[in-house]
Amino acid sequence: MNNHKNIEMYIFSCALFLSGCTKEIPVQLYEQTTEKPFLDVIQDAEFAITEHNFRITNRLHIGEAIQKRGSTDFPQNEVILFCNLTLAEDMLRIEPRYINYCPYKITITELNDQVIVGTRLLPTQHMNAEMDKIAKEINKTLSAMVEYAAADDLFMFDDIQEAN
Repeated sequence: MNNHKNIEMYIFSCALFLSGCTKEIPVQLYEQTTEKPFLDVIQDAEFAITEHNFRITNRLHIGEAIQKRGSTDFPQNEVILFCNLTLAEDMLRIEPRYINYCPYKITITELNDQVIVGTRLLPTQHMNAEMDKIAKEINKTLSAMVEYAAADDLFMFDDIQEAN
């Protein structure tokens, strides 16, 4: 009987220890909403991606594929995947597990009469200050891309770029 309790305590202790070993990182999304037409948002997202020196690696036409399967009333959904190999190399030299954030992506989703533009941000609470700095810079760039794609008045961004 005493031996049975020891085994239970051992299993409980192992489970408690293992749950502390794996740190689940919460996913942080950055989204903006616009009333611009869906295709205009895609075009502006692609422009923002290339203007920030990223290369588009793939596009996933999720909504279109579902519509072709017969759900003609399904809303449009698009995922644009992109990368900058220099940033990826810098990031992965510090933290190889951040490969899970590559490639970066912007999502464009139709919802009622609006379009939602979003991206997944990198975690910035790393144990390495250099990694945090890189992640914050990448997040700043990703957020700027989303803002540009969702902006109704793109001339305001031209004024910002001219000032810099």
